[in-house]
Amino acid sequence: MQSKDMSEKKTDIVVVGAGLTGLSFCNLLKDTNTKIFILDNHSEEYFREVNNDRHIVLSNTSKIILEKLSLWEKIENYCSKVKNIHISKKNIFGSTLIRSTDENLDSLGYQVPIKYLIRCLYENIKNVKNFEFLYESEVLEVSNGNLVKLRYKQNARENLVIANSAIFSSGYTDSIFQDIFIEKVEKKYNQNAVACEVISSENNSDTAYERFTDQGIIAAIPRKENSWTLIYSTSEEESKKIINFSKKDAKIYFQKLVGKKCGIFSQVNNIKSYPLQLKYYKKFINKNICLLGDAAHTLHPIAAQSFNLSLRDCTFLTNQIKKNKSKKNVKYEDIFQEYYEERIKEQIRLVKFTDFLASYIHGNGFFKNNLVGVGLMFLDINKNIRVNTIRYLLGVNFSQSLITNLTE
Repeated sequence: MQSKDMSEKKTDIVVVGAGLTGLSFCNLLKDTNTKIFILDNHSEEYFREVNNDRHIVLSNTSKIILEKLSLWEKIENYCSKVKNIHISKKNIFGSTLIRSTDENLDSLGYQVPIKYLIRCLYENIKNVKNFEFLYESEVLEVSNGNLVKLRYKQNARENLVIANSAIFSSGYTDSIFQDIFIEKVEKKYNQNAVACEVISSENNSDTAYERFTDQGIIAAIPRKENSWTLIYSTSEEESKKIINFSKKDAKIYFQKLVGKKCGIFSQVNNIKSYPLQLKYYKKFINKNICLLGDAAHTLHPIAAQSFNLSLRDCTFLTNQIKKNKSKKNVKYEDIFQEYYEERIKEQIRLVKFTDFLASYIHGNGFFKNNLVGVGLMFLDINKNIRVNTIRYLLGVNFSQSLITNLTE
């Protein structure tokens, strides 16, 4: 694996991928003496000048985690609160309003531009002495045994990292680890997500809207001032039609789809489309190598849970690492096994939950419409079920011990 002119580095953990998940994992280990190498294909300038116009919704549990990292006060100014979620199905009777007050919470979620979140997470760890960023690096080969050997290329030169463990947070499409993790599940929804920003006459709303239509599911999430994020999960054919709309036609199309709940639309900006698939590895650990974030599981965005689930995963895993740091010989294989046994249940439940919503709730038909209508009305009049729904979405039901430890 090593040539004569190849440099060699040694570390405790090598993290491949410095996106939201990789940066969060490192932030959670910032105050330990864990030596970490962080490999990413972006340049150093990218992290200082991130220009990603996408937004992400953070759950209340994610807020608690970021507060523990002393990062929330830096992020909060960029956030818009989602206090309520109004759920309905177009052209049928019945809807429900899930309220943060049902669980005595300040908010159900917080929408924030991804670029600010990445910058904040990066700035908090870029000068940590025991962390080293290896920018513009591409992983070429990885093998695991008692130690992980990772060959990578940087500035046209090949190098070698020998680590006690490796974390891949580089996304599901990374093919470098697919020979190590074999048992995976993939499901194509034959849908694309169409995302855009909408400017409307409704100012400073704190209610998000989720609407099931005959052709898909549309979510309208309030941003700052009078703008909204629209995410429409629909058929590939319909998404291609939307992408080719003029701005005027797009405005008319989305106004008809959403109605006037978000006010009167004046602009539709930055329309983009990406395919929707369910992908996950049944076992996301292999000896001393672990998959985190999208590398381990890619969910349908219907419940806005992918990153929130990943952040809870990072928190539990880093807690296990901290507990074992005092031992003379830290065995990452044992740490990863315990992590897997504790986290697999929540991951599978959220996979099933989002897959059910994506596969069966939208669409047309007399029986389906009536069933959904009755279900929404029942949810609206039964506070206990609404509260359990909130706790499910926040991850409380399956991460109670984790959350309790964070809030103590």
